[in-house]
Amino acid sequence: MTTISHNWAEHVAFGASAVYSPTSIAELQQIVRSATKLRVVGARHSFNAIADTSGALISLRNLPRSIEIDAASKTVRIDAGITYAELSPVLDAAGWALFNLPSIPDFTVVGAVSTATHGSGDGNRNLASSVAALELVTAPPHHPARRG
Repeated sequence: MTTISHNWAEHVAFGASAVYSPTSIAELQQIVRSATKLRVVGARHSFNAIADTSGALISLRNLPRSIEIDAASKTVRIDAGITYAELSPVLDAAGWALFNLPSIPDFTVVGAVSTATHGSGDGNRNLASSVAALELVTAPPHHPARRG
């Protein structure tokens, strides 16, 4: 487990019972499967307790980095924990770029997408508008024990 106790500015304390930082998709799936209450946390750039939970927090930052550029389909497949600071130089080296970026490069792409982060410029669409597809990790439905 990892320690995440506050938001980025350290003025909001988190009360999570546990914090996880999986290093593989299989480990992430196991955490989701076993958790009763779970919230994903990214850069923790919240000004309130919205990122907190009485259950467990999970950070995706330790998942293996993956950037797959598909020039034919003009798409890029990335892992959930990647930050804009990690992604942008790789895209630039390939001659690619995002049309919009957040003001803070340490935001994870998935965090910016899930919170509708606006990025820069009021004439630009939000950062989620770049997404063509998502792959979700979900927990199986809960079925109470049956009594015979």
